[in-house]
Amino acid sequence: MCPAHCHLRLLILLALLVGVLYCLHLLVKDYQALTAPRLLRMLFKRDTNSMNESISAWTPHVRWRMILHHDPIQCARYLYCELGATNIKHTDLQRGFVYMLSLEPKELDRTSRDVFLQAYNYGATYKNGGYCRNEFPYCPFDYTLLFQLIEYLINQKD
Repeated sequence: MCPAHCHLRLLILLALLVGVLYCLHLLVKDYQALTAPRLLRMLFKRDTNSMNESISAWTPHVRWRMILHHDPIQCARYLYCELGATNIKHTDLQRGFVYMLSLEPKELDRTSRDVFLQAYNYGATYKNGGYCRNEFPYCPFDYTLLFQLIEYLINQKD
C-alpha cells in the first residue's frame, strides 16, 4: 500500500499535466489557425458582409502572452529551447512551431514572444538538449513526449 505522500505526488503530477496540456492546446490552436486555409477561417465568422475585407486584412498572430501566463513550469519554453537545439532534423510540424516565432506579434504579446525566442536561441546556441533541461528544470516531461502530445492534439477533431 502506498503512503499518503505517494497519492499527493500523483495528484500534483496530474495537475501539472493538465496545465501543460492546456498550454500545449493554446499553442496547437494558434498553429492550426496559422496553417488553415483562409477560406476555412472565414467560414466561422458571423459577419458575412465584411468577409472579403476580413480575408484580405487578416494577419496571423500567436497568443504568446496567454501561453506564457499558462506556462508556470516552463514546458513551452523548454519545448522551444529543444527546437533550437535540434534545428537540423525538424519535421514539418516542428518547422511550423519555429515559424510561429518569426511572426510579428501584437504589441501586447511582444515581450512574451521574446521569452520564447530567447529560449529557442538558447537551444540553438548550445545545440544540446542537456543545456535546455538545465535551463528549464521544472518541466517534468520530455521533449519527445511534449511533441507526441502536440501531434495528438492536432489530430483530434473538435
